[in-house]
Parts: sequence; structure tokens; C-alpha cells
Amino acid sequence: MIPSRAWSAASVSSNSDCPSAEAVSGQLLGLLPAGGPDNATARVRNDGQTMRIDLSAPGEATQQRSLSVDGDCNARAELAAYVIAAWLDAMPVGTVKAPGIPPRERRPLESSSTHFFDPEGEPLSISTTIVVGAGVLGQSDTLGTAAGGLLFIGMPSLIEQTGWLFESSLTSSRQLSVGQGTATFRRPTFTLALTYDFYRQHWAIRGRLGGSLGVLMASGSGYAPSNSTTSVMWGLNGGLALARRWHRHECWLGFDTTGWPQSRRVLTRVSNSGTVLSKELPSWELRFVLGYSFAIL
Repeated sequence: MIPSRAWSAASVSSNSDCPSAEAVSGQLLGLLPAGGPDNATARVRNDGQTMRIDLSAPGEATQQRSLSVDGDCNARAELAAYVIAAWLDAMPVGTVKAPGIPPRERRPLESSSTHFFDPEGEPLSISTTIVVGAGVLGQSDTLGTAAGGLLFIGMPSLIEQTGWLFESSLTSSRQLSVGQGTATFRRPTFTLALTYDFYRQHWAIRGRLGGSLGVLMASGSGYAPSNSTTSVMWGLNGGLALARRWHRHECWLGFDTTGWPQSRRVLTRVSNSGTVLSKELPSWELRFVLGYSFAIL
């Protein structure tokens, strides 16, 4: 997202429209003469329930503050303006009413977020917040449908809206006919994917793209024990999720699909015979997932 920028006197930029740079600048004009000194630069970074504010000026140490926010866009703009005005030592007497206004500080507060500057001079937000979660899933492929569950861990905001997740999932046993017998198989799946939040406020729209590792376990009924042409296979996974965020929690509904480019077959040897029968497994699967996650660090 390209940060919006507004110039009143102090330069204000924001990475979102809630609050926008113009809204924060408008609030500053009501708190400071001419909106503050023209050599000060303020940056507002909004991450749903968290707002980070950086203030820099020539000859001064950069000030940083992360605040939990849950109000509307106007309330966030007002809070950001109060913080900036307090740092500039120009807060009018009697106007400090919002909770959580920081005093003037010379060193950054410890936080799970930090930032660095790119060659253009704009800061990138880095968050080491770790999220864990679980969910139930329904799966569909050429064999029909199945139910299962999953567990995952990840950092959804590692760099700005980009993060990662590691997921393990397992569905109920699947069956397919091989000759006159039945083969039963399971495929625990492990996925490592990059994530990106296309939209992030109270709601988030999150995409994912990564690789999957499947471990095939097969057994036979009516024949000697079954096996597969390959017990481990690689796949490509991608999907979207809609998440409702509040404080450190999320509930989400998502769908994703996995393609298995390797040809995989279940092999069965007929008892007391040298005959070997086989059946190919689905080369793709579609999943719908309902889950819950929360931040632990």
C-alpha cells in the first residue's frame, strides 16, 4: 500500500485511510499553531487493533509508540494527533483527555514491533508476534468428501502485511475400490506458506501460497497389505481467508486448494497370487476451513 501523505506544517504520512494523513493533520491544526513545526515528520502505521506512531525531527531522537486502538477512524486520528502534539511539547493545557497519551521520551519503548527504512526513506513495520490456532475442515476431491482438523503457527505481520504460516492437517480415512477389494488410506499434510493481508481493519482478507508435503499411509481389505507408489509427495497450496479480528484473537473462514502433480497410486497384491492391482489417487483437493487463532507473543 502506498502511504498517503499530508502537509499542514509538520509532515504527516499514514499507511491507511483509518486514520488518514489528512485526518491526523486536521486534528493537529486544532492543537498546534500552524499544525506544528515544519521540520517535524510523523508516520502513522495502522495494523487493525494496533497503531504505531513515529516522530522525527532534525537533531532529535526518533520517538516511537505503539497503542492498542478500537475506536472509529476519527477517534484514531484524534489519538494520533494528541500523541504527536505531546511529543512536540506543545500540548495546550486542559486538552489531554484521551487515555494512553505517552510522555516525551528519549528512547523507544520495548515492543514486539520494530521498523527499518527502505531506500526511499519510508519505514517498514516488522512484527514478531506469533499466532497459533486450530480449525475444522471439510475436504472435497474426486473420491467425494471428508472431514478433518488442522493446527497451525505463524507470523501474519512479519513485514507489513506479509507473513508466514506452518500448518498440519489430517482428514478421516478415505476408501477406494481396487479390483474386488478395498484400499483405505490417510494422508497427513504439512504446509509452509507465505501469507498476505489484502485488507486489514476489523476484518481481514488474507491470501496464502506455499508448498505442501503429504505422507501417504495405505492399508488393504480383502487383499494382502496395500502400499503406494510413493509414500511422500509434494504439492502446491493456495487460498483465501476472511478473518474477524478483535484484540489478540481471530475467527476466520477460508478455502484453499492443493494440487498434487506427482502421479500416486495405491498398489495391492492379490492373496496367493502374483497379480498386482492399482488405483490412482486424486490429483487435487479443495478444503473449506472454520478456525480460531490468538496471539501468544
